[in-house]
Amino acid sequence: MNFKLSLSLLLLSFSIMVKAQKKAPLSALPLHTIQRNENKPLVFYLSGDGGWNKFSQNLSQELADNGYALVALDTRKYFWEQKTPAQFALDAESIIEHYLKAWNKSSFVILGYSFGADVGAFLPTHLAAEESQKLKSLVLLSPGFSTDFVTKISNMLGFGGTNKGKFKTYPELLKSPVPVHCIFGKDEESDFYQAIKTSDKIHKIIIPGSHRYDDNIKQVARAIIQGF
Repeated sequence: MNFKLSLSLLLLSFSIMVKAQKKAPLSALPLHTIQRNENKPLVFYLSGDGGWNKFSQNLSQELADNGYALVALDTRKYFWEQKTPAQFALDAESIIEHYLKAWNKSSFVILGYSFGADVGAFLPTHLAAEESQKLKSLVLLSPGFSTDFVTKISNMLGFGGTNKGKFKTYPELLKSPVPVHCIFGKDEESDFYQAIKTSDKIHKIIIPGSHRYDDNIKQVARAIIQGF
């Protein structure tokens, strides 16, 4: 009887875990899209925890003006409830798979800003093989040391740090199967860009400004495209 009860509880726990990690329908995800037909990779953009704000909107439009089709995930809304790296990867796969097919694209790049860069660092190592083979590069704007895969009010207000999260970003960058390009503002109050060591796989790009790069969107876009 005890064995049967234990087995039932184990199966119930497994069922709950599987259900929790099902892909969310696209209609339930906070997405923004800009379609372009040029022969360039799809950009999967992960906003900062400020959400779909002016910075993200202007940056996305600038990339579109340079011929890149883009689908953006509003991470402020998406991560308002905590996710796991596996759940995030499942949802990212759904998004990427859908828009590659819908827009007739054969490859994609991942672009993340701030909090979006922190969580984006984990995608290359968690995507399924089919999507991973189509990934060309990972470009991260001002990533930090770690993340908890949840939006925090303290971080949104600038009071939180990036070094206390459970999931550490640097080890993921070292495992990335594609080139990693990390872009930082020269005047940022961050130690992470000092901690990152340039290698054949990981590249650092320093541009003027602080965390918003003086809102010089064209300059930011040029650095990003260099990473694509």
